[in-house]
Amino acid sequence: MIRKHGNFDPVQERADVTRNDILEAAQIVFSNKGYAGANTKNIAAAAGVATGSVYRYFKNKKIIFIEVMNMLQGQDGVEIYDTARNLFEEGKDFRDVLRLLGGASVEFHRNNRMFFREVMALEATDDEIAAIGRERDSRIRAALLELLQSRKDQIKVDDLEAASELIHLVISKISHHAVIFDSCVGEDRLFFQMLNMLEGYLSAS
Repeated sequence: MIRKHGNFDPVQERADVTRNDILEAAQIVFSNKGYAGANTKNIAAAAGVATGSVYRYFKNKKIIFIEVMNMLQGQDGVEIYDTARNLFEEGKDFRDVLRLLGGASVEFHRNNRMFFREVMALEATDDEIAAIGRERDSRIRAALLELLQSRKDQIKVDDLEAASELIHLVISKISHHAVIFDSCVGEDRLFFQMLNMLEGYLSAS
């Protein structure tokens, strides 16, 4: 076995399957019990493996939580911006692209609602978790900036770097609020107004 970044990573294909099973089970346990209420014993039980098997792959509960975050960030990758560029190339406007980006963010938060509540709480108190969140946001901002630069002649905003951060903040915070904390006006109405606001902010036409 090979130890890497605090984890035990067996190279066998079956071992990789077991590792993924543990992470998927851990996401459910963290979502249902919260970070404080979760432990390796109930994670192992949810995964259908012995507690000792969990320690073969992960040093402790925090490492498991971080690896679940990394797993989800892999699912919420920057590939969506490739799709957005394709929409522009097909002649779609900013509203279509913003609907794609906002819709993907809302759906991702909806699918992982309770786990992200725990992430947000830990980002406020744990430096390592917060650093992972900042790295995630940096990747998204960079992808968004590249997208805006590809259509800078159609954008009325001059400072595209600030615009990319603002758009990311608006989409992510509204996704958090509408899905994780429940919007008082409803997810659809809030999302519609977000599209109007961002389209008006960006579009030069």
